[in-house]
Amino acid sequence: MADIWCDVLEMPEVGHDDNFFDLGGHSILLQMVQIRIAERTGRDVALIDLFNHPTVRALARHLDGGPGTGGAPAPRAARRPGGRTSRLGDRRARLGGEGPQFPGDLGD
Repeated sequence: MADIWCDVLEMPEVGHDDNFFDLGGHSILLQMVQIRIAERTGRDVALIDLFNHPTVRALARHLDGGPGTGGAPAPRAARRPGGRTSRLGDRRARLGGEGPQFPGDLGD
């Protein structure tokens, strides 16, 4: 994986924990990574998996089904502390109530 990233990002080396996007990567380059992984390994990797695992180490673990991956990406809330659910709950609390519980529920 690191060799592919080096080729695509035109860098001499990348660390196992360097974030693809912090190194200058973007969605078009990520598609190039996707293509090169398929060419070199014969394995099709979903683009979303590349977004969800933006380091060489995380991607390798995911592809190997290593510890903590279960072969599937972590739920979004687990990847991002203070994700959307927390922000929405905080906003509702500031507004003085729970608000609608389900889509379409007006909270009578």
